[in-house]
Formats: sequence, structure tokens, C-alpha cells
Amino acid sequence: MASVTFYQHKETNGKTLILITFTFNQKRLRLSSGISVPTKAWDDEEQKAKPYKDFAEKNSKLRKIAGFLLDKYDEFFPKGLSISKEDVDKKAEQIRDAFRVYTGRKEEKVPSKVTLLSFISIFQERYKSKFNPSHLRHYNGLKMHLEGFQTKSGFRVDFDTIGKDFYLKFTDYLAAQGLKPNTIGAHIKRVKRLMNEAIEDNLTTNQEHHKREFKVIKEDVDTVYLTLFEIQALYEMQIDNPGKRKIRDIFILNCFTGLRHSDWDKVTFENIHENKLYVRTQKTNEPVIIPVKPLVLEILERYGRIDVPTLQKTNEALRWIGEIASDKKIGNGNPKKWLQIRTHTARRSFATNAYLTGIPMRDIMQVTGHKTTESFLKYIRVTKLETAEKLKDHPFFL
Repeated sequence: MASVTFYQHKETNGKTLILITFTFNQKRLRLSSGISVPTKAWDDEEQKAKPYKDFAEKNSKLRKIAGFLLDKYDEFFPKGLSISKEDVDKKAEQIRDAFRVYTGRKEEKVPSKVTLLSFISIFQERYKSKFNPSHLRHYNGLKMHLEGFQTKSGFRVDFDTIGKDFYLKFTDYLAAQGLKPNTIGAHIKRVKRLMNEAIEDNLTTNQEHHKREFKVIKEDVDTVYLTLFEIQALYEMQIDNPGKRKIRDIFILNCFTGLRHSDWDKVTFENIHENKLYVRTQKTNEPVIIPVKPLVLEILERYGRIDVPTLQKTNEALRWIGEIASDKKIGNGNPKKWLQIRTHTARRSFATNAYLTGIPMRDIMQVTGHKTTESFLKYIRVTKLETAEKLKDHPFFL
């Protein structure tokens, strides 16, 4: 695990420079944020400058710094891999250099020859303002798997080697790593996306990834959703840990608004007018207007502006919350369902519950962002019995 702690440097003219301690794998990096605040404004416990409204921009920069460092940790230290102390020290210096580049204190080195592996970072930089950050972070995982595959198999990974032989060996490698079919398919989809981009950049003329056998693997997954009763029961469940309780409350917000986890970072009461939430979603950059329930207002009043934890931290907390809910048999459904809840469960619950309560599909799709009825119907989880219950009072059946 890794942790980021901010602390004050010595006071100069009533101000203090905020320093950083980044701790991971028994290693501790000390860095400078480059951000100064009045000494009396800094709150060590909250890790922020107060009052929040006066230091919103600086607090936002500190959150982004913390996110950058934790993302770099995830990139350099994949779960399940044993890493020697020497490698930890080496990667720590790489993180330090990456942080200097991020803060503008060091010029980034551009490789003289662009390879498929080096092209990943170029692709991420190119689309950092167009794609959701969590979407781009998935390419870090792809790069880690490609490097591992190359080392273990001896197969050289580059633009000119992407073909049927690569596809068969790489998918076998991913399966041997314990990845599920849909995850393998997602990585193949990213390889195809990179290859298409590289062709447009005249980096390669290889078209092998367009052939039929280079297919994206998909497997139908019976993803769970929570009923309205279960969502209410989860909201009423006692959680003593403040951090996990907050993550539970953000999850509830998404269950009743259909927003993605990342969208709440820019939502305040200023976005609400006449009990309607106006927001531009981060992933699609589409403006949406969502009626808000009293419960949504209640949660927003409790927190004011919501500082959204990372996706990894959130899903870890949801696993913990799900285990507690399962043990306590919260709600009246299958207690094992709780063990499967993740961030995306909230949006799926929103769409499914809205559909079951009779809201027209087109109206729901305006919020969820689905473009076709076919894709929307695959997204929701409705049993034949639930469909029958929904239709039984329709005039056609009376």
C-alpha cells in the first residue's frame, strides 16, 4: 500500500510551503508540492487549507498531486508481483523524476524511436483532456502486461509484431495470469486502438489487427444491481469508519442520479436549481439535468463539496462494505449479492430501477448516456419475473 501525507515546512513571512511524504514498500520519498499557504490556514488532520472556499484551487492541486503519486505507485508496483529492494529504490527514483516532470521542474525526455510500448504514454498525453483519467489509466495495466509477456515469452512486442501469433500467445499469457475473458478482451481492444492511432501517425503500416481472428473476447456477465429497498437499507446501515461511510454515501448518490463516480468532483450546491442537478459529465462531456431526491440533498448538505477518492480506494471500500452488508444480511435479497458491488453497480442500479418504475427508456438514456436501445437493454438487469410485474398493470393485460 502507498500513502501520501502533506505537512508544513518552516514558516516564512506568515506562510508555509507544503511538503509531501510519499510512503510505499518501506520506502519514503520527501517531495515539495511547490504550494504555499498561510501557516494558520493549514489543517494537518484534514490535510487541507481552510476555509475551503478561500483555498479551493490550492486544495484541488494538492488532491491532484496525491492522485498523481498514487497512480504512479499503481503503475510501477502492480499487485501480486514480488519486487526486490533494489527495484523499489530504482522505481522510487523513477517516480521522483516523473513528479519533477509533472510539476514542471524537469523536462520530459522524448524517446528518439517510438515503439508500441513507448507510444502508450504518448497516446495518454494526447488524450488526457478528452478521455476520463480512469480510462487512460487502464493503458498502464496494458503496458505492464505487455512488458511481462515480452519478458516471460521472449516475444518482441512492437508495431510490426502485432498479428495472429501475438494475439494467440498474449491472450494465453493473460489467461494464465488469472484474467477473466472480458478483461482480456478489454486489453485486446486497447491494443487495436493503439495500432489504429499509430497507423494514423504513420508509425506503422501493419493492418493485421483488423483481421477476423484478432477478435475482442466478450463474455456475458450477470452483473448485479440493488433494488430501491436494498439501497435504502445500505444507506441506513451503521458504518463507524468516516472514510468508508463517505464512500458509501457517494455510492448512494450515484444510485439515485446515475452519475459516474468521477463526476462528483465538480458538483456543489451551485449545480442544483429547483431540485434539479445540472452537470456536464466527465466521460462524455455531455450536459445532463437530473431531478434530485430529498435523500440526495441530505447527503450533499452533509458534505458540501465532495472530494472523490480514487477508483481503486473506492472499490476496496465497497468490497469491505459489501462484506459487512452480506454478514448482516442487509435488505431482503440474496446476501451474496453484496459481495459483488463495485462503483459501476450504482449506475446499473439507477438505470434498472428507473426502468422498473416506468420511466421511459429514452429519458433514462439521456442521463446514462446510452446511444441505442439495444445497448441500454444489455446494461440493465431485469429478470423475466420483474418484467412481468412491470407489465401486469398495463392496459393491454387488463
